[in-house]
Amino acid sequence: MTSTPFLVGLDVDGAGAHPGAAAVAGLAPADLVGAARLARTVRRAEHAGVTFATFADALLPALPGSPSSARLDAVTRAAFVSRTTHAIGLVPQVPTTYPEPFHVATQLASLDIAASGRAGWLAAVTDHPGTADAYGRDPVTDLAREARDVVQVVRDLWDSWEDDAVIRDVATGRFVDRDRLHHVDFVGESFSVKGPLITPRPPQGQPVVLAAAGDVAPSVRDEALVDVALVGGTDVAAVRAAARVATDHEPDASPLAVVDLEVALDAGGRTGAARLAELDAAAAPGTRGPWGSGALRYAGDAAGLAGLLAGLAASGDVAGVRLLPAALDADLPVLARDVLPPLRAARLTAAPRAGATLRQTLGLPRPANRYDTRPRTVTRDAQPAAAHA
Repeated sequence: MTSTPFLVGLDVDGAGAHPGAAAVAGLAPADLVGAARLARTVRRAEHAGVTFATFADALLPALPGSPSSARLDAVTRAAFVSRTTHAIGLVPQVPTTYPEPFHVATQLASLDIAASGRAGWLAAVTDHPGTADAYGRDPVTDLAREARDVVQVVRDLWDSWEDDAVIRDVATGRFVDRDRLHHVDFVGESFSVKGPLITPRPPQGQPVVLAAAGDVAPSVRDEALVDVALVGGTDVAAVRAAARVATDHEPDASPLAVVDLEVALDAGGRTGAARLAELDAAAAPGTRGPWGSGALRYAGDAAGLAGLLAGLAASGDVAGVRLLPAALDADLPVLARDVLPPLRAARLTAAPRAGATLRQTLGLPRPANRYDTRPRTVTRDAQPAAAHA
């Protein structure tokens, strides 16, 4: 095991990860996309010591015609809360399949600047044919190849500005060193990108890239493409095995393994199982969402979840979890009050420190710029930038 504390991510989309959450909560569409609710939820997660928040997204509604499917662009939501938070990592889901890679790179670099180095990217694949129609493109048949190419070129674009390319010399009128800007010149099977990017290199050098295991090739040309692999499974043995497979690469290209974990906790005088049954009954047939996508699932009391997380932390196979709460308004207070505090008291988890980048919090190095040939030394942080409560 490393000295990095066990990571705890949280998906903060809408009313919760379960497709029946909005109906059970009775939230109006305006509340589901409201700025005040979003800011309150992410602040609460930050105060609870959550390492990073993810923002689910999809071009098409989870249930066509349903007001409960309302959502705003994930990067926009993450950028908004970047100004209302100070330590938590912000990881919007952005597909690799149809958006223009140049725009993706620009958006995420801008988010990292706005968040002072706390940005990540949940790189997803899109297999719904309706999404291709919405973009006016032919369906992509090789999703893995497209995802690999997009992540590769986005990383190339983030490096297209060297760290000291911005001069800002008012006296001479020189604001950019043109010799420190680089053309990417990427030509793939379905797109080409010239570059350089229109924004400087992000504060982290490369925002942290997360992806479901198997969605994106972990490396190309001996270069890591994915920093954090999200793994699932039907039980603890299965997720540990999936984690070992996901991290079975060369050390420099081996991602951290984080377990996706759906949770429905005892709350409001009701058991997690009873709440889950109500949510299942309220979910409209055919609803799409992050719930039920092969993640590990827990329904029960807070002590049982804390024990499960402690066991995963002690296993040495996984670096953390991403919690998918069935209903945020019911599950997040229990997580903040009864699950995370005992884990911090046992020094298994730690709250991210204000001013730290997401890479520092995860114990990941800041990568050298691939176009900068000057000698430099890059070392992994000896002490992750996290503060124990």
